[in-house]
Amino acid sequence: MIKCAFLHSVSSLATSATAAVTSGSRSSISRSRSGSGCFRSAAPPQSSLNRRDLLGAASALTAATTVNPVLSAGAAAGPSSSSSAPIVTAASTSSAAPSTSITSPPPTEADPHGRYSERLKLLPKGWNTWKWRNHNINWLTAGEKGPVVVFIHGFGASVYHWRYLVPELSKTCRVYALDVLGFGWSDKAIVDYDGYEIWSDQIADFIKEIVQPGCSNDGNGGAEKAILVGNSLGGYNSLSTAAAHPELVKGVVLLNAAGRFEDPAEVGEGDEDAAPAADAAAAASQVSLLQRVTTQVSTAMKRAVVSASFIFTKQPARVKQVLGQVYVDKTNIDDDLVDSILIPAQDPAASEVFYRVITARGTPVNRLLDRLENKMPLLLLWGSEDPWCVPARATQIENHYPKAERINILSGHCPHDDTPGLVAGPLEKWVQGLET
Repeated sequence: MIKCAFLHSVSSLATSATAAVTSGSRSSISRSRSGSGCFRSAAPPQSSLNRRDLLGAASALTAATTVNPVLSAGAAAGPSSSSSAPIVTAASTSSAAPSTSITSPPPTEADPHGRYSERLKLLPKGWNTWKWRNHNINWLTAGEKGPVVVFIHGFGASVYHWRYLVPELSKTCRVYALDVLGFGWSDKAIVDYDGYEIWSDQIADFIKEIVQPGCSNDGNGGAEKAILVGNSLGGYNSLSTAAAHPELVKGVVLLNAAGRFEDPAEVGEGDEDAAPAADAAAAASQVSLLQRVTTQVSTAMKRAVVSASFIFTKQPARVKQVLGQVYVDKTNIDDDLVDSILIPAQDPAASEVFYRVITARGTPVNRLLDRLENKMPLLLLWGSEDPWCVPARATQIENHYPKAERINILSGHCPHDDTPGLVAGPLEKWVQGLET
């Protein structure tokens, strides 16, 4: 049963706040350790706070959010399910102003753990800057030829979370990655995030203004379509962008993507043997503990509770603890990963952005899939050991979208950083296959 520090601190603070307000005013308120392949081995409307999915790697920090906006309708994840898919086993500015010069390729370094050939070097001030709607957006690019791949990070994460895949995929692809508005080294803009359309608009404009001009000599007149690869909330944003702008997208890859279906029964009720007890309870009630508590407090109180809990969880030890719950390879939970989460979180507006994001609601995944009309190529690269976005979610997508292909990875919630050696090969093969 997953018990994140944030969930406990929020529920505790909210319960105390509720009691105080009520009494005062009467208002109600295998585990594969080594790489392989390309790497060198050495219901309710109601409050939309529901935990687990939203976290995308770094989520630890913002486990501020171990709550999930994308699942805001209350549909809970069902139990892990078996699949016939093969399993691979072996507006303020950002806290540190991004660089204004284009760094391509981005600096890399030898893997300090000695198991992979190289990875991105963490740049405390960010990578490149793109001005979008008067906001500074952080991004990077690598690779000079091949298919265009755009990486979209998960909740609380950044471009750095693709530190292993960017150097590897750039050998055969033109790779891009960006920090969506409100996260990473992009501005912590105090804007309306409800619906999440702001991110699909941002990604679409990024393709048109940065990616396509950069591919002007590709023989397609700069009209090259991109393959979107997203993890957790980034998976949802990738799918949403493809649904809204299919003319810009060639295919979508979901790595343990977040997102709710309108009918929670499609996932199944589950039982304690197949999934964490918390999942079964959430599936039955469709209302998380955090949802039930926060419906009793005012908007101002909710914001105060989230802010206080955010501060509480914004500690290196807490970040590592939460990440440890969803990583199979604990070695990769290193200081650079933690710093990539904590540095952007120092922005004074960060907690307000997180509050706005977790209380927003997005279009159900089934509707997004329907808009693709089973025509868009879709790959599910799913970590089979993920306690948040369990394999049953991938099965649900498969059942709704027959064109989807699926490969199970013996990994956690963030396969691309947890076990990158198991992800790079299948991902590159699928991407190259779209070219034929």
